[in-house]
Amino acid sequence: MPASSYRLEDVLPHRPPMVLLDEIVSVDEKERSLVARATIRGEWCENWASIELMAQAAAALAGVFDRVAGSTRPARPGFLLGTRRIRMHVPAFEVGKTYEVTAKDVFSDAESASFECSVRDGDAVAAEAVLNAYRPNDVTAFMATQHESPEQGG
Repeated sequence: MPASSYRLEDVLPHRPPMVLLDEIVSVDEKERSLVARATIRGEWCENWASIELMAQAAAALAGVFDRVAGSTRPARPGFLLGTRRIRMHVPAFEVGKTYEVTAKDVFSDAESASFECSVRDGDAVAAEAVLNAYRPNDVTAFMATQHESPEQGG
């Protein structure tokens, strides 16, 4: 896989201390996939943290494809709708150890997507899942509808 020239701060809508990925290692535009590295911090060592690691890899991949399509606007936030076929093969991650996090776009349209993701320790799969996400074109308008009462039509 070719080395990546994409920077996380350009394609991921997260900001420290919520950025769990260290770097994007590679992007395969034809396969619509991304490989990143993440060094585990103490507060993110339980296996449930794999969901956030995989979600960030998927978000970074979506951000990369926005850039490929010519977008220069800031990375668009998305919302995790759910997971399918989630398997956590380890009870916890080793603090200070670097893992490989992958995301592959298996379906996407203008605002929704599905990604096959994994967290790997060498050849061993530590966690894997299919993540479903919603990424509205107008996040501000979407968020405004989330705060309306039923009487206001929301």
